[in-house]
Formats: sequence, structure tokens, C-alpha cells
Amino acid sequence: MRVLGGIVVAIAVGFIMVMGYFWWRDGSLQAAGAKMDEGLSKIDQTTQPLQDSVGKVGEGVKEAIDNASDGDDRT
Repeated sequence: MRVLGGIVVAIAVGFIMVMGYFWWRDGSLQAAGAKMDEGLSKIDQTTQPLQDSVGKVGEGVKEAIDNASDGDDRT
């Protein structure tokens, strides 16, 4: 539980530090939030292939479970 708490705290502190930097640089929280949104949207676009492949794996697992639990012993 301490490890999970440490990870959450590290992510929160990192977010606050980056947000604080943009706030200091741009002079307003609105501009800082816009910069954070811009950066996060770029991350989402670069991880799209990973998201697609994880979705396909999930669909395959769902199909395997459905086949195994449909009552047909041939699967």
C-alpha cells in the first residue's frame, strides 16, 4: 500500500510542478491549463496504436471467455 501511495504522490507532485511552471511562465491558470491540455492531447495521439492493440487483446479475451462458458464442450 505504501508503494501505491508513493506512486500517487509522485504523480500528483509532478503534475503540480508542471502546472506551476506553466502558471509562472504564462501568468494565468487559464493559459497554464491550456498548455497542459495541449500536451496531454499529444500524449493521447502518440499512444493511440497502443490503445488499439490493448483493445484488441481485451476483445480476444472476452471472446475466449464467452466461448469457454457457452455450454458447448467442443470449444
